[in-house]
Amino acid sequence: MPPRKRNSSSAATADVPPPAPRRSTRSASSLGRSNSSTADDTKTSSASTSASKPASTAPATTPEMGSAVSKAKALKAKRARKTNGETPGSDVSSRIEELTVDEAAIGGSTKGKRKSTTSAEVKAAGAKKARLSKGSTHEEEDVEVPPAPAPSKAKAAGSKKAPKTVEEWFGVYASEGDSEQIDVEGIIRLLGDLDVKFESAAIYILCWKLGLEAMGSIPKKKWVDGMNKYGLKNNQQLLKSLAIWLEETKPVSPPSTSFVDFFKYMFQFSKATPETRSVAIDDALPVMSFALDPLTYDLKYDPDTAVSIKPEVHPYPHRQPFLDFLATKQPVKVINKDQWESFIPFNRAVSYTLEDYNPEGAWPSLYDQYVEWRRESDSTGVGPKDGPDTKAEI
Repeated sequence: MPPRKRNSSSAATADVPPPAPRRSTRSASSLGRSNSSTADDTKTSSASTSASKPASTAPATTPEMGSAVSKAKALKAKRARKTNGETPGSDVSSRIEELTVDEAAIGGSTKGKRKSTTSAEVKAAGAKKARLSKGSTHEEEDVEVPPAPAPSKAKAAGSKKAPKTVEEWFGVYASEGDSEQIDVEGIIRLLGDLDVKFESAAIYILCWKLGLEAMGSIPKKKWVDGMNKYGLKNNQQLLKSLAIWLEETKPVSPPSTSFVDFFKYMFQFSKATPETRSVAIDDALPVMSFALDPLTYDLKYDPDTAVSIKPEVHPYPHRQPFLDFLATKQPVKVINKDQWESFIPFNRAVSYTLEDYNPEGAWPSLYDQYVEWRRESDSTGVGPKDGPDTKAEI
């Protein structure tokens, strides 16, 4: 049987070796095509290859895989070389999409490489965003905000809730041991809240207005009745009233009715008990000292900075020498009511030089002794020669 002729087309197909893998020799402009063109070329190349070769030809798949990997590597290297020449602020997402399209042709074998590239690009984009945030007013940056400073004590004290009633106001300063009394500690706290010195006449003016019989405590009934009488409900209102009362009661010459009444009240207030008829000299000296000093009738009075008033302008020029006489000569151990209340008219009738003093006058004998002591001291150059400028240890 004669040998069968070969089919020339089949022999040609079987003897021709598979095409060698194509190398990417396209120009930079070809590599920079858009995502859609690259995808279309890839699909067209795959379709033409499938049409020109039989379906049973398996070796054609391997060259296409190598071609895609080579193309991706070449594209990545090309772009890496062109990085320095790229325009700042180029769109990072578009470059990631280009790599995504090229790697889609490779398949699952390059998923790890895609993930690594995307992470690097995202980090670069994040760094760029952080730089933009520092110079932009529309971007927010996480900045550690320092804690707000704690409020000062003065502010905290001013933010306290104001009492609604006089009774509630009283309770703020009431004694812990006796809720019906404001003791000395509560009085000191009250003056502290009012920012008034204890040496000021303000606390004694308040006691006078409340009708207290003795120093040491303020009963609740006296507080409530007195504050309701003057229409006061809080510290601010009390402070305003104290300023008015001090001005009305300040010692002047001729004396006001308010000052005369207050000076008489201070004698009763200074007694050890309401039943006694005199005031011990140790208690009388400090009370007469501040009660006769116009400087103490000021809410801002400070004994450390106050300057004594000269006798030429003092409304009661015998104040300081009379106190020196009682402290140094010690003619009596107590002051009675007549001796106390005679001091104001004596200052109005007798000048500081004692020239117009009448020994036949109806003055208590204590004042006769004072005049004798003054004249003896003036002749020897010792004692009250310098008038109110002489400081006595009280």
